[in-house]
Amino acid sequence: MRSLVLAAAFGLTAALAAAQDAPPLLTAHGSVEKADKDTLTVKPRAADGKFQKAVALKVTGTSRVTVLAPQVRDGKVVLTQREAAAADLAPGQAVAVIYADAGKDGAVLLTAVAQPAANK
Repeated sequence: MRSLVLAAAFGLTAALAAAQDAPPLLTAHGSVEKADKDTLTVKPRAADGKFQKAVALKVTGTSRVTVLAPQVRDGKVVLTQREAAAADLAPGQAVAVIYADAGKDGAVLLTAVAQPAANK
């Protein structure tokens, strides 16, 4: 019984330590500078509306990219999202992103939601 309690305490300690080592979540909104299947480069806007230095985000198998797709249902606009690939995004397209800083591996895209491209 005592070893079971010690094992549970060790497991809880390890889980807490792992949670503390989790990379920070960051957000940005601005416009797409360039996009391909491996990288999404975003030019974020500061609170004053000015563009900041571009951020290159690594696209992984778990990265999620969607495009806002408003629909009219029963006379009301319903905001929906349609799945997309990072490479589908066009330069200048408005986008909001959630990403994590993975240290030496760079920033990793978690989720991106883009406005529809002007020409679509």
